[in-house]
Amino acid sequence: MSRWTFKKVIAIDGKASRGSGCQTKKIKPIHTVAAWASSHKIMLGQVKTEEKSNEITAVPKLLEKIDIEGSIVTLDAMGCQTKIQQQIINQHTDYVVNSKGNQGSLGKEIKALFVHGGSFQYKKIYNRHKIEKVRGRSRMETRKYSLIRLRDCPEFEHRWPGLRSIGRLIVKRTGNHKTTESVRYFITSLAYDDIDNFMHSARKHWDIEINLHWPLNVAFREDASRMRVGFSAENIGLIRCIALNLLKQETTHKRGIESRRKRAGWDRDYLWKVLTADQTIIK
Repeated sequence: MSRWTFKKVIAIDGKASRGSGCQTKKIKPIHTVAAWASSHKIMLGQVKTEEKSNEITAVPKLLEKIDIEGSIVTLDAMGCQTKIQQQIINQHTDYVVNSKGNQGSLGKEIKALFVHGGSFQYKKIYNRHKIEKVRGRSRMETRKYSLIRLRDCPEFEHRWPGLRSIGRLIVKRTGNHKTTESVRYFITSLAYDDIDNFMHSARKHWDIEINLHWPLNVAFREDASRMRVGFSAENIGLIRCIALNLLKQETTHKRGIESRRKRAGWDRDYLWKVLTADQTIIK
């Protein structure tokens, strides 16, 4: 499959602004859920979670605010909820959701199915497997992706809205004379033979950590901010995300986000270039 045929990936994940909380005053840190468009490297929207609530209630509100039709929405284990999957399907898009221990026996059942299929070399089970290798300076990473068709797994039938396949990703890292292995399981509305988009989605989900959360913590020092009065922390957090979106789109300055921020403060011509960079975004 050509890289131009990949569907757009929208990663959804939560983040806490640690500095907005105070234990002595019993103020909890603000927690927000954001949607990140991996292809354009921009944040599409953000919703604050209510007090005494969590991401489960915030994700549906966020999905209502953005256009996700025709893309693939990726979520971590917190998003493994039937209401969330139903809303994604209703908005005419696909999902790839990581499954961990928050859904009772779901993870164990998926694991048992792959173990059973592997013992019989997946005979009479429609499946697809692909391996990719990534080499670094001192590390070798091997990723094995697998998808199994849902029709061959009656125990999952009608359990999750739009569910068509279950997936597995085995990552083996070798470096500094050590080898580690991790395994992740997924539920997805993608067909079992659409393993290229499954691979693409599993990889791109982590873009929200690398390109949104990490720059906010490092370049903008969000966790060091002590704004706590009224809506100040929520408002300035949104401004940071808007600024990050603009800085991401301005690519003539080849250094990092922190360097671009400083230059925008020193150079008015460059600041204007940053403010108008979003006009060049390819739709």
